[in-house]
Amino acid sequence: MSVGLLERYLAKEILLPFMAALLFLTQLLLMTQILARADILLGAGVTAVDIAAVAATLLPHLLGYVMPVAFLLGAIIGVGRLAEDREVMAIGAAGLSPVRLVRVPLAIGVVVAAVGLWFSISVEPAGLREARLRFNEIIKRNITAKVRPGTFFDEIPGYTVFAARVGADGWGDVLISDRSDPTAPVLALAKRGTLEPVGSEEEMRLVLEQGEVHREDPGGEEYVRATFREAGLTLGVGTALTDRNALSGSTKELSQAELATLMVPAEGRTAAQARNYEAAYHRRLAAPLAVLAFALMAVPLAAMRRGGRAAAIGASIGAVLAQYLLLRGGEVMAQRGVLPAALALQLPNLVLVAVGLALCVLLERRGPGVVR
Repeated sequence: MSVGLLERYLAKEILLPFMAALLFLTQLLLMTQILARADILLGAGVTAVDIAAVAATLLPHLLGYVMPVAFLLGAIIGVGRLAEDREVMAIGAAGLSPVRLVRVPLAIGVVVAAVGLWFSISVEPAGLREARLRFNEIIKRNITAKVRPGTFFDEIPGYTVFAARVGADGWGDVLISDRSDPTAPVLALAKRGTLEPVGSEEEMRLVLEQGEVHREDPGGEEYVRATFREAGLTLGVGTALTDRNALSGSTKELSQAELATLMVPAEGRTAAQARNYEAAYHRRLAAPLAVLAFALMAVPLAAMRRGGRAAAIGASIGAVLAQYLLLRGGEVMAQRGVLPAALALQLPNLVLVAVGLALCVLLERRGPGVVR
């Protein structure tokens, strides 16, 4: 078998397990995310379409975590199959260095890294922004669905709702206690009422029909009573959303242009806050590039005889764990100003590239089966 044919064969052997690992790990993470938010996604106001839409918006974010891991596993398995069939050793016996095979995972890794950068910079922030808005909508529908007849409902900050009857067309015999302004509490009574989501941010609209409003000044003797035919009030549900929506306030939904603006100290923004934004900016660039370091390590790790494929896969898991810990450490150093963010966040990739090159040199000098 010629080297060119072997390289094409190796590319196929890498891509198949890579796609399988990508599918499996993505499904696993997606189910984990859905179960972690079961209190929201399994509420009374949620449909299967809502869950599918949330899953679609979270998918780019999850792929950012999965692609480097799936690529390394695919490369290890693909090269490992050639090593088990003695084809890697045959190359060495023919006078060709097995290190030449590194070109295959490296070429695939360049493509995967480019796709990962595109996801990290453009697709992931947009997806997370859409996911946050969809979670807001679902939470607001769940809030509306939680109102039960004959029960006081107080999950909207500053308001207490009581309805004698609850049906598909709204509430009957409604009492609303409005304490959003503690200095001027308001009590509203109405024959009918509804609470409807408004948009995808933090507002909901309360509509009351045929009722009256009572207001008393706690510091004086003034008491106001007014009747109405129909009244509407836009409520800010605030903490009812932010406490439940884990995506609220996340920098991950900000675009690179927004992060670039925020990572410069300015009025109302401290140097520490600016460094946090700068670390987030450079993390998006660094994380996908770990694929290139993994591409250098795949052939030497998979070619070792001692321990077989299990040892190679164990070493790949160790490499992934090391990359995560180094990346997190680099992020902390950038946030604290110990190192420039661009260097601190690329440091894990530089370390792993050095390890990969060292393994390639060792494989070149001593042949397959000795790297461990």
